[in-house]
Amino acid sequence: MKILIAEDNAFSRTLLKKTLTKAGYDVVAAENGDVAWEILQQDEPPKLALLDWMMPGLSGIELCRKMRQVETPIPVYMILLTAKSDKEDVLEGFAAGADDFIKKPFDSGELLARIQVGRRLVEQQALMYCLIDSIPDPIYVKDSRGLYLGCNSAYARFVGAEVEGIYGRTSSEILPGNVSKSSHMEDLRVLAKGTAAESEGWVSNADGEDVYHETMKIPYLDSAAGSTGMISISRDLTKRIQMEQEMRRLAVAVEQSSESIIITDVSGNIQYVNAAFENTSGYTHNEVLGRKTDFLNSGKQGTQFFEELWETISRGDPWSGEFINQKKDGSFYVEESVIYPIRGDGNEMINYVAISRDITEEREIEKHMRQQQKMNAIGALAGGVSHDFNNILTAILGYVALCMNTVDEESKVYSYLKEIVKAGDRATKLVRQILTFSRQEEQEFQSLELQSVVEDSLNMVQTTMKKNITVEQDIDPACGAVLGDATQIQQVLINLCTNAAHALGRTDQGTLSVSLQEVDVAEGHKDEMLVDLDPGKYACITVSDSGCGMPPDIVEHIFEPYFTTKKKGEGTGFGLSIVHGIVRKHRGQISVVSDEGVGTTFTIYLPLLGEAVLSEKDPVDLSVPSGAGRILFVDDDKAILSMGSEMLKSFGYEVVSAPNGLRALETFKLRPQAFDVVVTDYSMPEINGHDLIEQILKVRSDIPAILCSGYMEKVEGEDLRSLGHAAYVAKPLDWKELGRTIQKYIGGNE
Repeated sequence: MKILIAEDNAFSRTLLKKTLTKAGYDVVAAENGDVAWEILQQDEPPKLALLDWMMPGLSGIELCRKMRQVETPIPVYMILLTAKSDKEDVLEGFAAGADDFIKKPFDSGELLARIQVGRRLVEQQALMYCLIDSIPDPIYVKDSRGLYLGCNSAYARFVGAEVEGIYGRTSSEILPGNVSKSSHMEDLRVLAKGTAAESEGWVSNADGEDVYHETMKIPYLDSAAGSTGMISISRDLTKRIQMEQEMRRLAVAVEQSSESIIITDVSGNIQYVNAAFENTSGYTHNEVLGRKTDFLNSGKQGTQFFEELWETISRGDPWSGEFINQKKDGSFYVEESVIYPIRGDGNEMINYVAISRDITEEREIEKHMRQQQKMNAIGALAGGVSHDFNNILTAILGYVALCMNTVDEESKVYSYLKEIVKAGDRATKLVRQILTFSRQEEQEFQSLELQSVVEDSLNMVQTTMKKNITVEQDIDPACGAVLGDATQIQQVLINLCTNAAHALGRTDQGTLSVSLQEVDVAEGHKDEMLVDLDPGKYACITVSDSGCGMPPDIVEHIFEPYFTTKKKGEGTGFGLSIVHGIVRKHRGQISVVSDEGVGTTFTIYLPLLGEAVLSEKDPVDLSVPSGAGRILFVDDDKAILSMGSEMLKSFGYEVVSAPNGLRALETFKLRPQAFDVVVTDYSMPEINGHDLIEQILKVRSDIPAILCSGYMEKVEGEDLRSLGHAAYVAKPLDWKELGRTIQKYIGGNE
């Protein structure tokens, strides 16, 4: 330890230096007060000073006063050497800032003992200062007036000042104006009341950063008279607050997430679920805490599935897959899930987090889309098959017609041929029913008589019914027409009849009844089933079965999408919802009445068209068409080409045939004016009928062109006119209809 000796007497100075050096101290001697002052201003000054009271220049007591004005974290311990012993002298010395007195002449033992006391105090102060300065929390000390007595480096950094520059100053000189006043007032309240105060909040540091401080201000007492100063200690809680805010944001995000989140311990016991889990599963937070997740098990996935899951997450790997779970109400739902293992600080497994999304509706929609794609493929297949089948029917019916022209109408052969024609007509209707049912596009509503639609629909369903089902039908031939789409009405009837047949299939014997009647709904009627119908005339279709029936809770949901009473694989639950939509689209109403063990009746009401809307049907023309002119007849089917040529010739026409579009175009270009009409098939290799007509019209724009096809699904006259076609005749061809069409255009009566 370094000690300063300030003594003007050379003998005393030498004696003191010798005594202290022998005791192991590092001694610096000064012959007067001015030299001593210069030594005390060095970078590393002595921590203890022996000062003679009476010296030239600065006296010892003047040095004390001057040193106590110096701002230093650890003040110099000063001992006055003097022969003065009066009480007034002693008080004056302590008032000047001296820490101790030694009387001259001094005893070396007493001198060393007093120096030892001073050394201990200096070392304690140095230790205390080092400890406080090393604390990362800002600390400062103030006296009773609110002036700084000192601070640590953390506080100096916080306010942006040097430690030495804070001593003796006020808050307004150190802190910004908006902060200094409130801080100073808090300090004065602590000093005045003599009690500690705690506070916390956001404050700005010297760099302008917002930090969150928890501050404790404590008064310290020097006597019973009250506090003589205070200590302020602030703890920086910014990271903790930011973490808490982040945790709160995370908690809100997790709680408001649309995906179900479950947190379990390593044994699978639930520790947390969010609101989405409650909404999806039907279980509340309190009902599942502490339980294992196996209560969600639907039984649809075997033990091997769960064993592989646990094996994956137990080794610390995430798992992803789909669960088929069971809700609280017993219904099943499908979830797409990812399970993440959570590790602790020691890399041990502490939790599992499962994040799941309900994909039940998506799976149902995908299933429906697959079914829709399958139906589209079936429709395309049906269209292709019907094209070939119509060509075959065209040839059969055409050759039969030629035969009928060559035999006596009273002969047995003629009656046999008529039966062949009837069978061909039934085959034609069957093909058109398949095409109509497989068609997917929307149809335009038009005047529609339901008798044939009901009959055709029932005929189609009958082919798939079991033999134990008796079919009854009551169709009013006088029932008026409705505005609608035959395809959609047929879809409704086929669906209802198929469902009825399914219900009857479980019984030994049953009856399916279908009726069509015209009813009049009067104004002010009492029937609850007709409450949504406006007064007027309606076509009433009923489909009844004597099957197993349905309970009221099933009937209540019967028209909802995805709802079905059938077993897996027997239905998707879309049928009756589509039926309901089609009926509503036709401005109608559908209702159901069902009794368990008795049967079910579906009733459909469709508004009839007014008489003004209905138009008179053209009378059936049974005459054989005849005419004169030259026809270019085109078809890639050899049988149709040969038979068609013969048939058209029998009507009186001259026929030039072509087996494909390219040959027909070449023939036409050779003599464009030689032909009166072009009759062509649509589906042909290399160039189809539509393109052929387009090329022919470029050569001669005024020639009538008639398109024939058994494949095209939607062809309207107006559409054909816009394309340059004169007319369209569907296959299998009614040759008389084709003849009349040719007669119409060759005669110029377009």
